[in-house]
Amino acid sequence: RLVYSSDINLKEAEELAMMKKILGPKLIQENEIATLQNTQITNVNCNSNLETASVLGEDLMMLYKKCCCPDITICIEGKEFQAHRAILCARSSYFAAMLSGSWAESSQEHITLQGINHVEMSVILHFIYGGILDFPDKVDVGRILGIADMYGLDGLKEVAIYILKRDYCNFFQKPVPGKQQPVLECMAIAHSLGVENLYAACMKWVQKHFAKCLSERSFASLPAELQNNCLVMLIQSLVSST
Repeated sequence: RLVYSSDINLKEAEELAMMKKILGPKLIQENEIATLQNTQITNVNCNSNLETASVLGEDLMMLYKKCCCPDITICIEGKEFQAHRAILCARSSYFAAMLSGSWAESSQEHITLQGINHVEMSVILHFIYGGILDFPDKVDVGRILGIADMYGLDGLKEVAIYILKRDYCNFFQKPVPGKQQPVLECMAIAHSLGVENLYAACMKWVQKHFAKCLSERSFASLPAELQNNCLVMLIQSLVSST
């Protein structure tokens, strides 16, 4: 019954039966240990996986992680990233211009990128392939915002803006006594990158809590242009209220 109800032949069935008879409990114990180890490894891998935006994103991330049929190598700080031209071009206007246009890189299999470190590149590629929105703890969100803007990754840019509002601005709640407010730093980032909506929200908060902002050292470290903009805005608000 074993032979005819399975896809193994008679010889394989006999060998399997003989092996079980000889090894007996030892084989069973080893199989149990192997199963437990595989379960533990699977759990670790699941915990270390980043959440993708979709099933397609999960498949593309697997393609990236396994380095399956890459056709371009991106070199950053001596670290190499294996990638796929079609996916890079489809997801990023910057890569589309670089790899399918008249740039010298369009005919190269190895390219070196400047102005970005390998941690930031990992964030970029995770977003391009899997739509992953998780940032490493120590990543500079302001830099990710600038890089996302340059690479034409609007979704990642919106996430970076959200994180700045959350972590730097506390969603523009009232200042916490005795705690430095990094809203001014966020305002400087938004101004330097031309993120008008975020910049306007920061300026509105500064106007409302100007006395608190003026007493902080971070205000003195702002560029002169930004300090002047804050003063002009305050004067205009006072004039309009009279």
